[in-house]
Amino acid sequence: SPALVSELEKRIGMAMEDASVYDLLIPGYTNGEQGKQVKSKGEQTMYNVDSVQRILEYYLMNEPQQSQNHGKANISKLLDNYLAEIAGDPNLSATKFQVISESLPDTARLCDDGLYRAIDIYLKAHPDLSEHDRRRLCRVMDCRKLSVDACSHAAQNDRLPLRTIMQVLFAEQVKLRATMQMNQQTVNADSSDHDDDNSSPKEEIKILKLELEKMMVLIEDLQSDYKNLQKDCENMGRKQNALSSWILGWKKLKKSTLFNSKLDSNENREVKEKEKRMSSMLRLKRQSLP
Repeated sequence: SPALVSELEKRIGMAMEDASVYDLLIPGYTNGEQGKQVKSKGEQTMYNVDSVQRILEYYLMNEPQQSQNHGKANISKLLDNYLAEIAGDPNLSATKFQVISESLPDTARLCDDGLYRAIDIYLKAHPDLSEHDRRRLCRVMDCRKLSVDACSHAAQNDRLPLRTIMQVLFAEQVKLRATMQMNQQTVNADSSDHDDDNSSPKEEIKILKLELEKMMVLIEDLQSDYKNLQKDCENMGRKQNALSSWILGWKKLKKSTLFNSKLDSNENREVKEKEKRMSSMLRLKRQSLP
């Protein structure tokens, strides 16, 4: 009965921190009569996503009574793994996927690598997704919370919208700058310690300097890629504007009386030339007759 299902969902929500991904993979089918598999009402997906959404709502309602920091981290990982499992369902709508992704507050996720993985799986399983829906899904994740490896993968992922790739490149550039500054401070500290006390080895300082040089090269590459993407966006916008203005001008030209009069004059000229040719051919035939 619905009351029993609601009570079970509340109990699962209370014990959400102890749940696993497979506990949330509730089939979207119920056993019908004669042992046949029949779709439950309102369900078209492989898994019962609505039930999991209600379980999350019950968990958030009772969250103040539970351990917040550690619990949120576990729940965010659990939810991201669940999203990765259901992302391959071809009948799962982008709206439903987005609603489940945004069930937790922004502070619940310390890292968005798991969410990025789930979004990438969904985009791969739904290649016909519109550009608007792809942008809407990618706005769920925070590019600043992606790790360096995830940023490197996302920067080369052609399934992501261009705007998201630019945000990833910018976030990666900021992280590299921060890392470079930290390493520079470490090098300066090691150099000062080496001047005061010869206990710091020179090889470590050389290694840190080499790493800084590599990071500088990476930052320059990222800056050039970012500028190239901006130029491509501007060129695409200019081409679209030029094409639309050309089409509009052509339509106006076709409707103009001057264009139509020129067409009529050209047609009349061709007709007159044909008549002249016919008359000249008739004259030649008459002259050839005895």
